Amino acid sequence: MARNRTVINAFIGAVIGVVLSFIPLSPIIGGVVAGFLEGPDERAGTKVGALAGAIAFFPVAFVGFIMLGFLGFGLGFVGGAPAVGVFFLLLVIVSMILFFLLYTVGLSALGGYLGAYLANEYPTKQRRTRETIGFETTSDRSVRATDIAPIRDRDSDRDRDRDQDLEENRGVDSDSDRDPNR
Repeated sequence: MARNRTVINAFIGAVIGVVLSFIPLSPIIGGVVAGFLEGPDERAGTKVGALAGAIAFFPVAFVGFIMLGFLGFGLGFVGGAPAVGVFFLLLVIVSMILFFLLYTVGLSALGGYLGAYLANEYPTKQRRTRETIGFETTSDRSVRATDIAPIRDRDSDRDRDRDQDLEENRGVDSDSDRDPNR
C-alpha cells in the first residue's frame, strides 16, 4: 500500500503535469517534481512518478472523451454501419487510449527516476523544498546528508591540505638549497 506522503507527492506531480500539458513531454516534468519530493531512492521515485502519470491520465482522458462526444462519429444514428468499420474504429480508439496511457505513465515514471536522482545529488535543496511546501523533514537520511560532507568532498579537502603542506615543505627546501650560509 502506498504511503500517504507518496500519494500526495504523486498528486502534486500530476497537477503540474496536467497544468503544463500544453508543453510536449510535460509528464516528465510532473514526474521529476513528484520524484524530487519523494526523496533520493530511485525506485520509490519511479513508482511515485508512475503514480503521478496514472493520476494525470484521468483528466486528459476525460477531456478526450468530452471532445469525442461533441465531435462524435454518428455511428449510433447511421442505419446499417458496416460492422468491420465499427470494429476498426473501436480498435483505433482503444489503441489511442493505450498509447496516451503509456505516454503519460511511462514518461512520468522516467521523470520520477530523474527527480529522485536529483534529490540524491542535491539533498539540501530537496530538504529546503520540502520545508517550503510544509512537509516534515525530520528523517534521519536528510539530517545525515546535510550534516556530513560526502566522502568525495572530504577526500578532496584532505588532498588539498596535503598538497598545501607539500608546497610549503618544497618552498622551505628550495630556499635552503639556494642559500649557502644555511
